[in-house]
Amino acid sequence: MDRSLTALDFFEKNFDIHGEFNGKVYRTKRNGVVEKYPYEPLSHYKRTNLTIRNEWIRKFAASVSNPRNQDYGSVIKKLNYYTPYILPEGKQKFLAETVFYVRERGEYEFIWQSNEMGSVYTVSRRTDLSFSFHSEGEKLLNVYYNDDIYCQRWFIITAADLDSKYEEWLEAHLTEILAMPEPEYESLKTYWRGMQSKRNWILAMDGKLFEEIHFTRKDMKYKDGYRQNPWMYHRKTYDHSSNPQTIAFDKNMPAIASKWQELSETEKNYWKKKAREQVRKRVTGFNIFTAFSVTGDS
Repeated sequence: MDRSLTALDFFEKNFDIHGEFNGKVYRTKRNGVVEKYPYEPLSHYKRTNLTIRNEWIRKFAASVSNPRNQDYGSVIKKLNYYTPYILPEGKQKFLAETVFYVRERGEYEFIWQSNEMGSVYTVSRRTDLSFSFHSEGEKLLNVYYNDDIYCQRWFIITAADLDSKYEEWLEAHLTEILAMPEPEYESLKTYWRGMQSKRNWILAMDGKLFEEIHFTRKDMKYKDGYRQNPWMYHRKTYDHSSNPQTIAFDKNMPAIASKWQELSETEKNYWKKKAREQVRKRVTGFNIFTAFSVTGDS
């Protein structure tokens, strides 16, 4: 083995890297060429009227399901479709593939509920559509494709704080949304971020390597129906010793461990049973007992 190789050399040689790694972004273009450039996290994300909506949808989705659960996809689909766009007055751009679920190029007709006439646009997936809102209130937009209703989008125009309005609306309508039928639209293909191994011997690697943590993603074995090498998730290790939560945890652990030892076998079996019900299979009865002792939630 060439000991002059750095950790970065090792990973670039043995993995196809997708996304941010070691301060750089790795991107595979459609022609197969791999490009990389410095990672500048502050330049890639700006909180907008539309990202506020996404944040609240995912927050409420996590309150009723776990991303690892099978029903989580259905919950997200319903919230994405039935949650209105709450916006201030003014002009707003909407991406056709994410807002109106456009999956193929064609002529789409947009008709506002209060109008008898619609506008026909030639729209593709990456088309930006702009609408101007000049008054507050609720507005319903019907989208037609091939003379059939394709989707409906609901807008609430307000001068109020968007975060407060989303929280208020979702709290009032969450149960109603979950009872609605799952909308029929094809989900966008996810761009997976991680590392895909080029060498068979690496497939057994799991744990800490070069000051980073690596986990094999067993659910990433197929793409477009074809088998592929498993993907791996990586993250840097951090020093949590000065974290207030870590300090509080270390302070309380001796008392919690002592209480665990005082439990009867029947009581321990109760916590072990709750651990077996968890999605995360490596959780033990002691883990659940510890979480309950810290938060008080059963």
